[in-house]
Amino acid sequence: MADAERERDDLKRDPVKQEDDSDEDMPLSVVQSQASDSDSDVPISQQTSVRGDIHEEHDGDEDHDEGDEEDDSDDEEDEAEEEDDDEEGDAPLAGKKRKRSNRKSSSQRSKSDIEGGGEQRWTTLIHKGPKFPEPYTPLPKDVMLKYDGHPVPLPPESEEVAMFYAVKLESQHASNPIFNRNFFEDFCGYLKQYPPKDGTKIQKFEKLDFRDMYNYWMSLKVAEAERKKSMAPSMRKAELAARRAIDNEYKLCLVDGIEQKAGNVTVEPPGLFLGRGAHPKAGRVKTRIQPEQITINHSADHPPPKPPKGHSWGEVVERKDVTWLALWRENINGGFKYVFLDASSTFKTESDREKFEKARRLDTCVKQVRADVLKNLRSKDRLDQMIATIVWLIDNFSLRAGNEKGEDEAETYGVCSLRCGHATLIPPNQLNLSFLGKDSMKFEETLTITNPHVYKNITSFLKSDGHQKKGPDDPIFAAPKARGDKMTPLPPDVVNQFLGRYMKGLSAKVFRTYNASATFQGLLDETEEWLASRPTPQEREITPANLRIAYNEANRQVAILCNHQKTVNHVTLNKSLDRTKDKIFAIKYDIYKEQQKLLTFNNASELKKEYLPKDHDFAKSWNLILKRLDLDVSRIEEHEEHLIEAKKSRMTTAFERQESERRFQEEQRKAERSSKVKKEEKDNEEVKTSKGITTKAELQAELKKLDAHLKILQRERKTNKSEANSCNVPSTARRILSKYEAIKKQEAELLNKNNTSDVSLGTSKMNYIDPRITVAWLKKWDAKLQTMTPKKPAKASESNKKSSKTKTEEPPPDPATSEKMELNLQVMNIGQFFPMTLQKKFKWASFDEKGKPLPSNWSFVKDARKKMRTLGSAERK
Repeated sequence: MADAERERDDLKRDPVKQEDDSDEDMPLSVVQSQASDSDSDVPISQQTSVRGDIHEEHDGDEDHDEGDEEDDSDDEEDEAEEEDDDEEGDAPLAGKKRKRSNRKSSSQRSKSDIEGGGEQRWTTLIHKGPKFPEPYTPLPKDVMLKYDGHPVPLPPESEEVAMFYAVKLESQHASNPIFNRNFFEDFCGYLKQYPPKDGTKIQKFEKLDFRDMYNYWMSLKVAEAERKKSMAPSMRKAELAARRAIDNEYKLCLVDGIEQKAGNVTVEPPGLFLGRGAHPKAGRVKTRIQPEQITINHSADHPPPKPPKGHSWGEVVERKDVTWLALWRENINGGFKYVFLDASSTFKTESDREKFEKARRLDTCVKQVRADVLKNLRSKDRLDQMIATIVWLIDNFSLRAGNEKGEDEAETYGVCSLRCGHATLIPPNQLNLSFLGKDSMKFEETLTITNPHVYKNITSFLKSDGHQKKGPDDPIFAAPKARGDKMTPLPPDVVNQFLGRYMKGLSAKVFRTYNASATFQGLLDETEEWLASRPTPQEREITPANLRIAYNEANRQVAILCNHQKTVNHVTLNKSLDRTKDKIFAIKYDIYKEQQKLLTFNNASELKKEYLPKDHDFAKSWNLILKRLDLDVSRIEEHEEHLIEAKKSRMTTAFERQESERRFQEEQRKAERSSKVKKEEKDNEEVKTSKGITTKAELQAELKKLDAHLKILQRERKTNKSEANSCNVPSTARRILSKYEAIKKQEAELLNKNNTSDVSLGTSKMNYIDPRITVAWLKKWDAKLQTMTPKKPAKASESNKKSSKTKTEEPPPDPATSEKMELNLQVMNIGQFFPMTLQKKFKWASFDEKGKPLPSNWSFVKDARKKMRTLGSAERK
């Protein structure tokens, strides 16, 4: 009880404390890390003045060493295949797993959203509160942890903690010594409180064996997958609909009488903290959150949401100047976690637009800021010199401001908190920086310092603080102090206060947003020139696939500029690359079979004579159509066997599902006949009928046909002759050419995956790049591609078919009322640039300030090419 009261007192004193954001186990979590608009660790309410008693304060959240409003997520669906394979669901014994995107898609909030600024944000706020994960289900009695080869019966409390590790057994985390050490330390703490039932003394981690627990967990996953696979489609739809109905019940909110959706409302289940990079707390146990730990924000004149039976809320408040619905403190870092409205809510969309508009407004005063920075670089006042040098580095290299960490926190840094040991001067004008940045990601660059005064100042700051010499552990930018006092880093809020003189709300964070968006705009403005400079004719073609590569390369440069890197999971990356290579081989195999058929019925030289380029469009490419592919014979055999087995499996699965559907509908009709259902409801009921294979005998006959087809493929492979009945030359030739186009797309995808494997494209796209840049670019290139590839006139019969279809087709969604972006693109695919979460989050970006569709010539700033910032390692490949 004392702990709960102490937490509430802490909350009242410091309501802006930030939650941890470094936990890659967050697909299990439901709320987002929140940060101030400052690039500082220091809560706004605690920031100090520029002059006088300058000291450092930190909020105990090691992951916010730069206080960015960001979440270094693999947010995007185009990065989804690179997520840890152990993230597929690690809590089958404690409820269903939540999607990663739910948490990542709405993570950033402003200071006023969290702390409040005195301005009323709402009048009425009514919601159902957070949803809690299912309780732990104990293991069967024959499944136990083993120690030194012997089974150890555990009580549910410590057994649950052991399962946290068991589900990570085959992941990269289990080979991390920090992860293992921290887990074992916490596990031993649970064992003291909930010891083994047989009195076994567990003293060494190396003697623990989680294999039986892991195998049982995997068997549950396989069984669940099989259950879903065998379910009747109608039953599966009904199950999903019921689950969505429960989620929607919790997500539905009333804000000033208007229905809005909350974000992910499920409280994060317990588990192991994963962290990013070399996080010192990886492997620590995240405890189960109880209702007594949660503060509810709700209208006082309406009944608050009911807590789970037998529990009560920690506190119910009415804070009309903040936008969070619920908050609690997590145990790993002592930070707060929040439930907010969905990313598409009015609170969030207004905040996002204002954030980027603020960055655009910087363009009007950035010349003055830079002029004063250049002047202050030569100031006689050491503090002015330091601030000017820091701003110069932030402006030119998009470094974060950063702050110092506590002893038990991740040793991560930004420019303000850099130590002398992080920097090495390389005369005459280079500076090598090597340090752990946000989320313990390594920043290592050799920067060219083009301004001699910056180089001179850094040289001076590395030597002393004006009173005493510095060592490797002393801060480069030391705050003013009395003689004899310990050196401390210059607080980032000092820098932000300097910037605030030029524009309200201007901070190091805004500078990073400005430079990231201006650089991205400039790079996209060079799309055509960059494509023209590519090494091969295939890469120089202006196609949707190559445009996507150009876009992602621009995104990659900005991500590197902002140090938005991620740890590469080579196992998962290689799996993803292998899948793409397999697709390429499959397409080449299709070409091989089409060529085989073409040359079985025709002679190559006769084809070229009969089908001339003047009469047939495909005839211009005879050399490519007839080009022999060097495919490995054993690989062809393996591929053909796989093809047949895959077809048989799909056919069997389809039949089983159809049978399940038939039985399900029969049961439904029996239930309805036995109940009092109105006759008219029965009459209007739609009864689905089976299509295709309807009996087991028909299925067996079809499977035998596939076996026979495999023998045909074997004969064709030996004789290199097709056993097809005939060959339509024009159709076959065009199919071959279309297959080559498909190969180009897959090769572009392969290049794209390789180029972006070590950077988090989603972080910069979600938080630092104005989404309107992407919207305008997509519209521009979609229009260009339509003019470059005019549609062929349709035949009369096809025109009639299309016109009859259009009569029954629904009209396109209204952009104004749709819940996501509606750009009406004809060629480009918006889903390859904005996953659905971002299409909803950035719906506002499809309109200009007047509410009209954003024009294709919209620009973040004028002359963006001249305002780009670059790092050597970010140059395009």
